[in-house]
Amino acid sequence: MPLLQLQLSSTAFFWIPGCLILGAAYAFLLYPRRPQPEKKLQNLLFGLRTVVVSAIALLLFAPLVKTMSKSFQKPLIIIAQDNSASIGISKPPGFNAEKYALQLKQLEKTLSDDYEVQAFNFDAQVKQGLNFTFDGKLSNLSSVFKLLDNQFANRNIGAVILATDGIYNTGANPLYESKSLKAPVYTIALGDTIPKRDILISNINYNNIVYLDNQFQLEVGVGAFQSRGAQSRLTVSDQSGTVFSQPVSINSNEFRQTIPVTLLARKKGIQRYNISLSPISNELSAQNNSQTIFVEVVDGRQNVLIIANAPHPDLAALKQSIELHKNYQVKTLLADQVTDVDIEKAGLIILHQLPSLSNPAPKVMQQIAAKPVLFILGVQSNTGAFSAVQPVLNINSSGSFQEVTAKIQPDFYGFTLSENSKNKLQTLAPLTAPFGNYGFKNPASVALNQQIGKVATAMPLLVFTDEPKRKIGVLAGEGIWRWWLEEFSETGGHEAVNELLHKTVQFLSSTDDKRKFRVYPAKNAFDENEHVILNAELYNEAYELVNTSEVNISLKNNQDGNYSFLFSRTGNAYILDAGILPSGEYTYQAQTTLGNKKQTATGQFVITERQTELQQTTANHQLLFAMAEQSGGDMVYPAQISALVKMIRDNENVKTIAYEDRQYQEPVDFKIVFFLILALLSAEWFLRKRNGDI
Repeated sequence: MPLLQLQLSSTAFFWIPGCLILGAAYAFLLYPRRPQPEKKLQNLLFGLRTVVVSAIALLLFAPLVKTMSKSFQKPLIIIAQDNSASIGISKPPGFNAEKYALQLKQLEKTLSDDYEVQAFNFDAQVKQGLNFTFDGKLSNLSSVFKLLDNQFANRNIGAVILATDGIYNTGANPLYESKSLKAPVYTIALGDTIPKRDILISNINYNNIVYLDNQFQLEVGVGAFQSRGAQSRLTVSDQSGTVFSQPVSINSNEFRQTIPVTLLARKKGIQRYNISLSPISNELSAQNNSQTIFVEVVDGRQNVLIIANAPHPDLAALKQSIELHKNYQVKTLLADQVTDVDIEKAGLIILHQLPSLSNPAPKVMQQIAAKPVLFILGVQSNTGAFSAVQPVLNINSSGSFQEVTAKIQPDFYGFTLSENSKNKLQTLAPLTAPFGNYGFKNPASVALNQQIGKVATAMPLLVFTDEPKRKIGVLAGEGIWRWWLEEFSETGGHEAVNELLHKTVQFLSSTDDKRKFRVYPAKNAFDENEHVILNAELYNEAYELVNTSEVNISLKNNQDGNYSFLFSRTGNAYILDAGILPSGEYTYQAQTTLGNKKQTATGQFVITERQTELQQTTANHQLLFAMAEQSGGDMVYPAQISALVKMIRDNENVKTIAYEDRQYQEPVDFKIVFFLILALLSAEWFLRKRNGDI
C-alpha cells in the first residue's frame, strides 16, 4: 500500500503559521461577531473559511508530498530444454524419453508454486515452451544465454536449468557466454558419453559452381568410431547412376580419412550427387552414412575467335593471356581459313590487322556483322577500309605509323584495373599505331589514350562503343607481345597485360539482360535452416524499374510440395522472404503484368539437407559440469531431476527482491485536494444559504 509523507523545508515553521493566520484573518473579516443564538453557526462557518483559505495559501507555497510504495519480485527460474537431434539419437541405457518429459514438466509445475517459471526449448534458436521432439538440425547452447541478456536483463533471475547433452555445433562457446550471468546454472546431463559404433561422412569439400565438361574434385571426409576391422564402400552417384566407388577399410576405433573424388561435369544445370557409405553391422545410425550435394554446372566458356591477316607474335600472346581463364577458349585462324561455323560458335571476334592492305576481307566483315568485335590495328592495316566498316573511329592517315605508349584515362568506367596494373601499363614498351587524325564516329568510352614520348595526346589507343546488339572495341596499335615479354622480364609474370586483356574480352563479350521481368534467388543453394530469399525486378518500356504491379510466385519441390507467395515491394523492386522450407530441389514460376501484358519468369534453386547433428553424438558432460561449477550451480542426471527443487530452495542467492519506489509530487497534483476544497466551500455555501445569509 502506498505511504504518503509531507516533505517540509526548514522555512516551513514560518509560512505554515502565516497561512493559518491569513486564513483566520480572512474568515474574521467575512464573519464579524453576531448575537449569541447564531454563535455556533458563525463559528462553524468561520472554521470552514479558515481551513479553505489556509489550504489554498499552502498550495501556493507548494510543499512536496513523498509517496512510497513497495513491490516484490519473485525469482525467475528459466528452464531450457535442448531439442536437437543428437539428444534423440544417442540415449544412455535406461533412458526413457516419455518419462523424462513428464519429470521435467512436473519440475516446472512444482517450482511454479514458489517462483516465476518460464520454459523454453532450443536447437539453432530458442523457442517458447518445452518440446521433446528432438528433431532440431543444429545445437546452439549460447543462444539461451543471449536470450537472457536481451530479454531478461533487468529481471530477478534466480536460476537457469539447462537440459542438454553439451554438444553445440553453432554459436559461441556457452561456457564463456554464461560467465556474465549473475545466477546459478543447473545442468541436466542428457545423452551418452560413451562413443558408439558408427561410421559417417563427416565433411564434404567442393565447389558449388563448375564448368561444363571440366573435371572437378570432391574431398569426402570419412569418420568411424568403435569400428576397428569393419569394411565399407564409398560411392558417389548422380542421375545416371554410380560415377565413383572405392572400398574403405577402418583400421582404428578413432578413424578419420579424407578421400579425393574426381568427377566430370557432363550436364549443364544444377546437378545432384549422392555420396554414401555402405552400413556396417550394429552401427548407431545409418542416417549419417549419406549426404546429398548440389553442384551448378554452367556452360560459362566463351569461344573467342582471333582472325588474323597474317602470322604475328601478337597472336600467341593474346591466346595465352585469354586462355589463362578457364571459361575462355581461343581459336586462331587466318582470314581465308574462317568458316561460317567458326563465326557462329564465337562469342567474341578479334580482328588482328583486318581489313588489311592486302586483304580487305569483305566476306569476314559480313559474317561478323552481329558479333562483338575487337579491332587491333597495325602496320598491315588498311585504315581507310577500317574506317568504313566499323562505327567507332575515323582515321585519316597517309599510311605512316608511330610508336605510342599507353596513358590511362581516369574517367573510364567500363571496367576497373588494379592500381598496380594501371601503373605498369603506362611504363611498358610502345605499340605501333597509325599516324594521322583520329575522330569519333559515335559516342565512345576511352580506356587508354596514346602518349608520344612524354606528350599525352587526345588520340585513343583503346576505345569502346555500344551498338544495340553488340559492343565494339578498337586497340589502335600492334605489339602486345612486347608488353608481354617486357613485363615478364621485369616482374616474372604477365599480371598487368593479362588483366587488361581479360577485362577487355569480358567487357566486350558480356551481354546485357534485356528481359523486362527478372526473378532470381539470393543464391542458388540454401541450407535447410536458412530463410529462402528471392528478388524480382520489373522494367517499363524505358527500362526504368517500377513496382506498381503485384508479383506472385509458385515454388515446387521434387517431393511434389507446392508453395505460393506474394512479393513485397522494396524501393523500386521486389523481395520475398519465403522462410525456412524443406530440403530438396525447387523450380519456380513468377507472374506479373506490365500494362496489359503478362510477364513470367522461371528458375531453380536447391535447399540442402543439414546433417550436422549426426556428425557428433558423444555427449560432452564435462562442459556441463564446468558451466554449473563456474556459476555456483550443480550438474544432475535425468534420474535426479526432483532433487533440483531442494537445491534451488536451499540456495540463498535465489530469493525474492523487494523494490521501494519513491515519488515526490506537489499537493496541487492530487485531485483529492481539489475535491476537498470544493466540498468545504460547498458546505459553507449550503449553511449560509440555509441561514439566509445569501
